[in-house]
Amino acid sequence: MTELGPLALVAALAAAYGAGVSRAWSRAGRGRLVHVQQVALFALGLVATAAVLVGPIDARADHSLTMHMIQHVVLLSVAAPLLAAGEPFTALLWALDDPTRARVSRWWRRVLRTQYGAGWFVWIAVTLVLQTTALFAWHLPAAYDGALRHPLLHGLEHLSFLLTAFAFWWVVACTGWRSRHGAGIFAVAAAWFPGTLLGVAMISAKAPWYHAYIHGSASAALADQQMAGVVMWAFGGFASIVAGIVLFASWLQAVDRRHPSGEPVIVPTMEVMR
Repeated sequence: MTELGPLALVAALAAAYGAGVSRAWSRAGRGRLVHVQQVALFALGLVATAAVLVGPIDARADHSLTMHMIQHVVLLSVAAPLLAAGEPFTALLWALDDPTRARVSRWWRRVLRTQYGAGWFVWIAVTLVLQTTALFAWHLPAAYDGALRHPLLHGLEHLSFLLTAFAFWWVVACTGWRSRHGAGIFAVAAAWFPGTLLGVAMISAKAPWYHAYIHGSASAALADQQMAGVVMWAFGGFASIVAGIVLFASWLQAVDRRHPSGEPVIVPTMEVMR
């Protein structure tokens, strides 16, 4: 029964997104407004979300801290960026009827204008703080054990990870300004540190943090916790490296469009400098 909530959420999101894309393409043409590759990325994000919240991984997460950490890392570092890259807001706007979409679009344009100039860095800072706060707060022993005991709290934990990470990735890479992707590399690097610190702390701990995972000996629970720390540190770091490479490639493409390879470069001479 606990799987019905995530399944319903994923199904509802898929239905709304699909309806919006279908309507947008019927008006503007296939691949317009929302690109085909963006649809594919969003679908992969939904698949990644469902894969860790429903099925064998979720079943084992109640007894294995390592599997539970895999859930967290996939939500934060895989599902969230894929969903953000799928242009979800455009698709969901087109899922609305025309009068409602017109009203909501005016409000949404005002939101986007707050990202102009220095506002973008404010968005980065706020979303990074929210993501980091969710990460550390839910990994406190009292909150972690409470989430394991109460399914509703557990669902809220996973939803907060997904939403805060989605907001961060959307601002970093998916708001339409590829020229900012170079700066986004540094934002991704900053976001990598909290997970790294948490992973290292879990690896270097001398005793298990979470009583709910002490099923046998304390040494076995500690080994499970150390492996979970490796997942958080190593896999999260690998995902950040991949994201940095993608952002760098996107930034280079933006530079190439502004300065084509055939464009002459004017070098000032001594005559001009005089």
